[in-house]
Amino acid sequence: MFSTNQTIEILDHLDHINDMVKSSEEFKSYIYYKHKLEQDNDTQMLIKQFNRLKEDFEEVERFGRYHPDYKEKRKEIRLFKKKVDMDENVIEFRRAEYVLQSLLDEILYIIGKSVSDHANVVSTNPFFASGESNCMTGGGCSCAS
Repeated sequence: MFSTNQTIEILDHLDHINDMVKSSEEFKSYIYYKHKLEQDNDTQMLIKQFNRLKEDFEEVERFGRYHPDYKEKRKEIRLFKKKVDMDENVIEFRRAEYVLQSLLDEILYIIGKSVSDHANVVSTNPFFASGESNCMTGGGCSCAS
């Protein structure tokens, strides 16, 4: 177990890494596009409409394909999701979010691998993920990637 001084020192280093991430261009870009997304009335209206459609679909989805409106609602929500996904503010925000997540994945990968080659680094990016399987069975369930 770490002594208290070592733990405090590690936490201080983590604070420094946190400050570095927050001063990075990736983080600044993420904050800029997040703010832009939140402030654009048209985009917010699209998101609110999508959330209403999603709630309506969830109500219909409880009955599955046997509900008379299932196919219609499913198609409607898919088309509207595409409309939201094609909104310029949503595209830019997701791009900035992905770039920031890639930076965080890389940091976690470097820290994990510097501690041990056997460290299991969980990541959404396959270039930085490590470990033998996608679950905690050690590959016994054949889900190894």
